[in-house]
Amino acid sequence: MLVWRWPWQKQPEPVKPPKVGGTRAPAAVHRIDFSKPHDFFFRFFDRGEPTVFPRCVLVGFTTPEDDAARGGGYGEYSHNRWLVLRREDGRFLYASRHSLLYIEESGTA
Repeated sequence: MLVWRWPWQKQPEPVKPPKVGGTRAPAAVHRIDFSKPHDFFFRFFDRGEPTVFPRCVLVGFTTPEDDAARGGGYGEYSHNRWLVLRREDGRFLYASRHSLLYIEESGTA
């Protein structure tokens, strides 16, 4: 996407891919298609094995307002901002965003 700039405005620096094992990762940028089901891996309360919620669709989050806009606050609190996942049976699942470890594409069922 090309962004228009005034002639005197400096062009932004290109974003370098991260290094993995001392080598730059490929420069291809991938977007996550959250309209498809994914397996969500969480670790709650620093327990050993992660908890897996399979074949869920990320539909949003709670508390859409900006906490900082309320004036004088410390910003967004971790206990009032949850990821909202829809399970295969249609039930909603609310999970702490800070407990999310990683997301994996779900296999075909």
